[in-house]
Amino acid sequence: MSEGTRLADADWSERLLIWKFYAYRASTSEGFVYPIITLYLLSRGLSNGAVGFVNGLFFVGVIAAEIPTGYVGDAIGRRNSLILSSIAMTVSLLAFTVAGSVATFSAVYVFWGVALTFRSGSGSAYLYDTLEERLDTEEYTAISGRGGAAFLVTSAATSVAGGLLFAVDRRLPFVAAAAVTASGILILLSMPQTEQYADGDGGESFSAAAAYRTVREKFLAPSLRTFIVYTALLLSIPELADLYIQPIVVDAGVPEAWLGVLYAAFMLLTAVASYNVDRVRSWVGIRGWFTVAPVLLAAVLAGMLLAPWLAVPAFVGMRVIKSLSYTFRGQYLNDHLPSLGRATVLSTASMVYGLSFAVFRVGGGAVADIVGPTRAIVGLALLVAVLTQGIRLVEQPVQASDEY
Repeated sequence: MSEGTRLADADWSERLLIWKFYAYRASTSEGFVYPIITLYLLSRGLSNGAVGFVNGLFFVGVIAAEIPTGYVGDAIGRRNSLILSSIAMTVSLLAFTVAGSVATFSAVYVFWGVALTFRSGSGSAYLYDTLEERLDTEEYTAISGRGGAAFLVTSAATSVAGGLLFAVDRRLPFVAAAAVTASGILILLSMPQTEQYADGDGGESFSAAAAYRTVREKFLAPSLRTFIVYTALLLSIPELADLYIQPIVVDAGVPEAWLGVLYAAFMLLTAVASYNVDRVRSWVGIRGWFTVAPVLLAAVLAGMLLAPWLAVPAFVGMRVIKSLSYTFRGQYLNDHLPSLGRATVLSTASMVYGLSFAVFRVGGGAVADIVGPTRAIVGLALLVAVLTQGIRLVEQPVQASDEY
């Protein structure tokens, strides 16, 4: 980890670059569709099980493309990979407006998953490399958290608008989301490549053989392998629960017209937590956080079984835990990886996460058809809490360090 200039002491050009990063993170928001996408799928004739199935296929696209697109990010540069992602994500969102069956939605979700993979490893790697070259990698947690806050605030504002647009025409939220995503292309074009790619050295020196060696050595290292499995289980629960927030809260009495406002409230509260993620790290540390997060998540979601209205605070708590966990995961993984090959290894890790998410979404959707979404989510959350604590008895997922 580098020990360079702290952001508070940086010059205006470095500060401007970080603000551009925040703007880019805001452009990745698809908030217009967040509060309505499941209702949109259901309105197009899909069942709860079909919703879980097509969403599971999203991660099939992720799994199939993660390693190739991670290698592309290391070969052509992380910024260029992010540009490709923004282009493909824009196309994906527009495709929702013409899809109308399980088959066509399946194709859209697979392509959407592939589009995301150009971003999944490269986004984190670009920020970390930029800090390593220009500032201090110890700023990663704070800047990543604030970028997450920018994403969430944008998502909150657009979620309100998305609910209103949905009432006018069910396709309009997807068109609006595509316009926001497309703006990220212009933002990225104004941002520099990291030094090794600007000099033309990065891609030329990173062969497929080098990529394989990096993945084998780093991905299977004790400092990463258990951590990835542990956090994949943890993060699979909110990824599953996100599918069914809309029908659950509507059944609890929230009118469809209020969903945009409800999602905005979710995201603003989560943004506060994300903005203060560095303070959480200083209080409990990354190791402490991942020790309690699975149990805390299960406890928060279990409240939904007591009374339907408790679904609202349960989902707020779930999203806070999800946001903090993603940020801490990024810090830990980047701290244990070399610069060249970072995107490839991160994408390999994302492949494992994608596999876990696909299993939980497809399996969870099937369970939801039998026992209902609420019981399915709570039951699987309790199962994950038990499994993760069992993993900790065998091997500590976060390796001991003064930093954690």
